[in-house]
Amino acid sequence: MPRLDLRLPAIVAATLPLVIGAANAQLAGSYEPFTHQSNAKSWGVYDYGDGKNYTPGWDSAGDGVNPDIYFTFAGSNALDFYAGGFSSGGAFTGDLVAAGVDAIGCDILVEDIDTFDVGEFFLFSATDNRYYYSELIIPEASGWDTAYASLTADVWYVYENNAYVPADLTPAILGNITEIGVTFYPLDVPAADGKLVGIDNFTFYGAFVAPKLTTGTTGSSFQLSFDRRPGIAYSIRSSPNLSSWALVPGEEFITGTSLYTMTRPLAAGPRFFKVGFEDFLTPVPEVVTPP
Repeated sequence: MPRLDLRLPAIVAATLPLVIGAANAQLAGSYEPFTHQSNAKSWGVYDYGDGKNYTPGWDSAGDGVNPDIYFTFAGSNALDFYAGGFSSGGAFTGDLVAAGVDAIGCDILVEDIDTFDVGEFFLFSATDNRYYYSELIIPEASGWDTAYASLTADVWYVYENNAYVPADLTPAILGNITEIGVTFYPLDVPAADGKLVGIDNFTFYGAFVAPKLTTGTTGSSFQLSFDRRPGIAYSIRSSPNLSSWALVPGEEFITGTSLYTMTRPLAAGPRFFKVGFEDFLTPVPEVVTPP
């Protein structure tokens, strides 16, 4: 099935429920586990068949252990799962550049792979009022799978002149995102009707960029400094010989967004240091909706 570019974002945004209380700032490392029903209901589902917006179902397993959001196909019409400015307290829209977001990802659920075609991520930028689409998501089997798209390394597309053409996600475009989500396309077969699809753990990933290290001494102490990035946790290791390495006590799982400096007493003999890094993910807090 060809991908579609038929929605009006102003209409989509207007259907999202009002969220009151403090907004959740956009930040790399944020993820939505849909643990809270109010967060789930702040997302939307758009049905390409009737052109209407719906509230997704919540907790498809019905056990409350690891909830997700889900919906079912109506015939062979595509479905969008989307977040707007109020969804998850606004955690997934806004200035993705300032937030340090390098990639997006989530878990996706396809009930029946035999009646499913493809999926894709999408973004809407208010900078140029256009939708941008990721490479296709192609699950290999029924059930849960993982989808991921880099905003900097992968190819993204726009729809123009009846075709999808590559487009650059410039800082200006990523600086004003008002809608984001995942589209599911069923095959054009009667058996697709009523089949369930869903998402979980929608995530903003930070950039895996090796930090630039600076060193110096002050008095009888050695200092090592580097800039931290959002969504990343750092650990410092040391070695006397470049072959055996050990974590420096107290210098593991370092997070934040500012300059970090480790200070250690100067010691006799050679000493080498290196900094490792990994994803640091934080669940979106519960949002509050009017009663």
